[in-house]
Amino acid sequence: MPTNKNDIVINYILDNIKNKIYLPGQMIESETELSNKLNISRMTIRKALDILCNEQIIYKEKGRGTFISKRPKYAEFMCGVGFSEEARKRGMTPSTKNATIELIKANEELAQLLNVELNDKLWKVNRVRCFNNIPVVYECEYFIYKQCPDLTIDIVTTSIFQHLEKKGISFAYADQKLEAIPCPKKIAKSLEIKQDYPVIKMTLTSYTKNGMAFNYGQEYYRTDKFTLVQSIYKK
Repeated sequence: MPTNKNDIVINYILDNIKNKIYLPGQMIESETELSNKLNISRMTIRKALDILCNEQIIYKEKGRGTFISKRPKYAEFMCGVGFSEEARKRGMTPSTKNATIELIKANEELAQLLNVELNDKLWKVNRVRCFNNIPVVYECEYFIYKQCPDLTIDIVTTSIFQHLEKKGISFAYADQKLEAIPCPKKIAKSLEIKQDYPVIKMTLTSYTKNGMAFNYGQEYYRTDKFTLVQSIYKK
């Protein structure tokens, strides 16, 4: 079940998009109608709609109403929004297991990927992210020390993205590569699956709006717990 009333509104709209009850360009119920239908205050309805507007899933026209974007960016998993936020949108509780944090020096590859100097300090973070205590993804990520020198194990076990946003570093886009691979032994143990079980390996670099890289890493998703749905549009 959704963890708060905000999530109830968001899930209601996303489910209607997924089930084609709402179509691109269609006007949805007013704030008052949604409030009455979901038994949720208009203030909460408005806050949830603002979140979906920021993600370009819906848009508002003054004096007319709220509409579904002509190219709604609904996906079963949206890269970059942060694992914790995505879990809550699905009505699940996020958690982290086996987290470690280590201060390292950038080698040539990492320095190039993150646009830092050779031997600059980086945080190396390993952790297992869970939905309702079930391991879903193993992460090995790198963050630039200068951008978040106060990173701690407590932050790593909650949400690094939320911590960075408080510092004015927010996700705008990512370069990502997806591969289907047999799961390595160490990662399989962390994900509680058999060695060589098929997993999705996602390699990605995350950027801010001005094109500044702030995160690079590899994520290994259980294929029985993760699906990726994308819409493709003709230009």
